[in-house]
Amino acid sequence: MLFDVRTLRRGDWSVLAVVGELDLATIPALRQEMDLLDGDRVALDLGGVDYLEPVALGLILSGSLRARRREGRFAVVCPPGPARDLLEESGVDRIVDVVGDPAELG
Repeated sequence: MLFDVRTLRRGDWSVLAVVGELDLATIPALRQEMDLLDGDRVALDLGGVDYLEPVALGLILSGSLRARRREGRFAVVCPPGPARDLLEESGVDRIVDVVGDPAELG
């Protein structure tokens, strides 16, 4: 199983770029990386995710809530595909800003 998460800078944004499967086995590693971030603009880039476990939606919502409490911003970068479909079907895209490409982060 391939999984990697790296923090990148894109302008004012701290971007967590995830590669591989985001499932029960890898969610703790992503949560740990998210907990290390303290910037007021955080994005989760799922462009390299092969599989998104529905339970990961809770982690996405948690990241969004944490950013709002700090009066910051949180976004998910997710191109069209199965992961984006899950965000839309679950309604998460109505709660969290979702963009198709990192260049769309404002």
